Amino acid sequence: MFSLNNHLELRRVTISSLLTCIYLPSIVTVISYKGLLYSVGNASSIYILVLIFLAELMKSFYLNSSNEFQVKKKNKNRASEVIKSVVFFFGVVFCFFVAIILFGAPVLENHDGTLMLSCLLTLLTIFPLIAHAGVESAMQLLFGVKNFSRDTIIAMLVNNALMTICGAWLGAVVIPLDWNTPWQQWPIPCYLGAIGGYLLSNVLTVTKVTLMSASNKYPALNFFVNVINRLHISK
Repeated sequence: MFSLNNHLELRRVTISSLLTCIYLPSIVTVISYKGLLYSVGNASSIYILVLIFLAELMKSFYLNSSNEFQVKKKNKNRASEVIKSVVFFFGVVFCFFVAIILFGAPVLENHDGTLMLSCLLTLLTIFPLIAHAGVESAMQLLFGVKNFSRDTIIAMLVNNALMTICGAWLGAVVIPLDWNTPWQQWPIPCYLGAIGGYLLSNVLTVTKVTLMSASNKYPALNFFVNVINRLHISK
């Protein structure tokens, strides 16, 4: 739930989304300029995952400042929490790997591409939730045990995760088309589709918060806020 009553959370969400709108297009622009766009998804493009990991980690430090989940973490064994997070992270990577194959990815070849896509999806969907809420809360959220609908930051992270997966799924649509273009090779469309979905979600978040703030002065803008709400799963 995005509420104007919590100005601190809205500011953090807006700044976090703006940072994403800067660093992700910058990465894509640089690799495209260097002629490396068609190598994304290969093992040689692991540097992209490292850059995204570092960016999301820094964003999580900013979002976690003085939030209720971070206070709870301070009372836990840090080493144990880190180990659980790492195990959970790689467990999700494996689940994505299997799911992608079940959805039609090559079974006997291009395993590195499938693995890179699985890592990317985990970084953009599950990792921010783990970094913000911890493993236990992230699992409760994923399985619907606990409701975080009143948390603006969690709402943003859930929206980002869902639109990332939708972007990857939509990217697969162009793979079977007989266009014979380099960017149709597995897993380039899904890889870029996931990044595009994640970026679009952050753009919508910034737009939504901006319109919500302006709607106090211009009530007609509420129409556009409702339109964006339909694109976001968390209202």
